[in-house]
Amino acid sequence: MLVLQVERMGMILAELNAKGRVTVNELSEQLNVSKVTVRRDLDALSRENKLLIVHGGGIKPNFTLYEAPYSQRNSIHIQEKQRVGMKAVELIDDYDVIALGVGTTTIQISNHLLNKKNLTIIVGCIQVLNSLIERKKAGYFTGRIIFLGGEIDTDQMFASGSMTIDLLEKFYIDKAFIGANGYSIAHGITTYHIDEGNLLRRMIERSNKVHIVIDHSKIDVKSMYKYADYNEVNGVICDTEPPVEWKEKLAHANISWVKA
Repeated sequence: MLVLQVERMGMILAELNAKGRVTVNELSEQLNVSKVTVRRDLDALSRENKLLIVHGGGIKPNFTLYEAPYSQRNSIHIQEKQRVGMKAVELIDDYDVIALGVGTTTIQISNHLLNKKNLTIIVGCIQVLNSLIERKKAGYFTGRIIFLGGEIDTDQMFASGSMTIDLLEKFYIDKAFIGANGYSIAHGITTYHIDEGNLLRRMIERSNKVHIVIDHSKIDVKSMYKYADYNEVNGVICDTEPPVEWKEKLAHANISWVKA
């Protein structure tokens, strides 16, 4: 029974992170459990400061300390992420040295690589690595794949630590494509994971051009750990337009916002 509750709570958090709000009625139908059970799960998450209880359900706290495992997040907003990935591939040229960050959006870049020659691809995410290996073996692109090894986070499926950073430091990168748990003019670019944030920080510093790849649910969201200011990137690729009130600041910072 405990395992079932843990699984339910993970699914609730995945839904909360995607939408910003969950309701008892919808969760009861989705999880096929009683409303009493859903309320009990929401109360447990509230005690852990992972959501705030409101009438009829729960909402995100000011920032989130928890991220659902990679496997649970991979199918959320999948069509939007696929469009973002395909648009990002259009920005990759033959002979580029590129870095792909961690996340369920960056994997859609590797999943859609096609007709690219002599790439050098630097990656620290295991799922993205597996995708690249399969695509290269199938002949969709040519070049080299370099994995930034280190200590493995088995929930989020990425390598981190001093060994990872030390290897990254040896490369000069043409273009980096980096995911984020939140992109905000007020709060910068944020993630749930300190180690991931430190890795992405160094990717930004080692890259000539940096593109943030996100879906609409990450716009104006603040997570726990800030690893860059909003204007430390060259572009944002997203499935929707930016907020109207952002457009002037984005233009002033020379940040291109590409709608996928």
